[in-house]
Amino acid sequence: MQIKRLAAAAAAGVCLLLHSVLLTASAETEKKSYDDGMFTFTYVDGGVELSGINETALAVSLPSETDGRRIIGIADGAFFNCSKLQSVHLPDGLKYIGRHAFSGCEQLTKIEIPDSVETLGANAFSGCVLLEQLHLPEKITEIPEGLCYTCVMLKDVNLPDSVTKIGDEAFYSCSNLQTADMPDHLTELGNYAFAFTGLNQIDLPDSVKKLSGGTFCGCDNITEFVVPQQMEDLGSLAFMGCTGLSSFDVEEGNLHYSAKDGVIYKDNGSNLFLYPAGNPQTEFTVPEGVNIINDGAFFKSEHLTQVNFPSTLRYIGAGAFEYCIGLKHLSLPEGTELIYENAFADCSELYAADLPSTLRGVGNYAFYNCPKLMTVTVPAGCRTVGENAFGYIEQVDAEGNASPVKLKGFKQVSGGFSIWKILAVVLGVAAGGALIMFLVSVIRKNQMTAQEHEDNVIADENYTGITQETDNSEQEDKS
Repeated sequence: MQIKRLAAAAAAGVCLLLHSVLLTASAETEKKSYDDGMFTFTYVDGGVELSGINETALAVSLPSETDGRRIIGIADGAFFNCSKLQSVHLPDGLKYIGRHAFSGCEQLTKIEIPDSVETLGANAFSGCVLLEQLHLPEKITEIPEGLCYTCVMLKDVNLPDSVTKIGDEAFYSCSNLQTADMPDHLTELGNYAFAFTGLNQIDLPDSVKKLSGGTFCGCDNITEFVVPQQMEDLGSLAFMGCTGLSSFDVEEGNLHYSAKDGVIYKDNGSNLFLYPAGNPQTEFTVPEGVNIINDGAFFKSEHLTQVNFPSTLRYIGAGAFEYCIGLKHLSLPEGTELIYENAFADCSELYAADLPSTLRGVGNYAFYNCPKLMTVTVPAGCRTVGENAFGYIEQVDAEGNASPVKLKGFKQVSGGFSIWKILAVVLGVAAGGALIMFLVSVIRKNQMTAQEHEDNVIADENYTGITQETDNSEQEDKS
């Protein structure tokens, strides 16, 4: 009986050992790779993937099989920085191309992708600066982020009807890409998806109801854009810096936006959302009723030399007038409360800025790099003056690094009551000791030095955009 038990235990041990050996062998098989002198392949479920290549390769024509197995994929970074590679032919049966698979192949001018490919990895062709044409397979449903990032010579690319999403920066800085037919089922365009491309026309399908941040930013060849009826959200800075855009329009029936004289408004006209940067007018009057000038609304509107503001103005958004290089004199109305970061940065001709007594905050870099603005009077009630807000210009060193430096001769003064005005009041009114002490305190409160104004930054208060501040103000009103 004991012998039988020992035999059974031994048999069980052998089975466990064999099972362990088989698992180890299986794991080794899954990880196994081999090199044929030109390519490195790795065994994966369903076949093999190309995981590396000799960096000296000039042209590649990949077979459909190797070692009796089908080649089903290109691994992440397989051709990364193959600086001599000029052409690639990929076989039928290929299922996927990984992340950064051909990134940095600076000499690549031609690649053939079979329609069997179902997925493309992020940045798969980024930095392929000589690639002029790209045929995308018909089975893909998503164009990943950075797919053709900085492919500056890309002129022709098809967007299959199966595509529903175009990822962030997918065609960023493809400056020669002039046309892109948007798929009928497209629903999402990512941040900066077509920024700084050569697109000259945009036709969005009805399925697109919102744009992301900077989607068409810097597309100088676009001359006009009609906001579709179904558009609910144009996104943040979607057309910022499109210097060829001379006019906007909005389709009848749109519930969120309106257009007047080529300018886009929202919130029943209280928010000036976007001004066409290519408008040739030199003067513009913001209509009465506008409370908010949106972030980046007039960004790079280089023709403007004068902007007239309404009495209803309250907030000027981040970067609202940045790079308005023709703007010379600025006079903000009483009632204006906040100027957000970079609002008037890089306005190289701006020589005067009249700020209202109602102003209570100026964001970081609000008037940065305005070399002709030599004097500014900050109202006494302004609680916050952000970092490098006034009197700083940008200096670039020999290595190309930019840093803010103080503008020589710049003067920042307080806008409170002057000592002489206070003394005049004292002389004109019979005042006791208590009144004198009160007036002294007023003088001190309103006679901050330029350095005190410069240092008067509220810690942990960040100017991140007009929406956040508006929401905060609304909450205060409710309370």
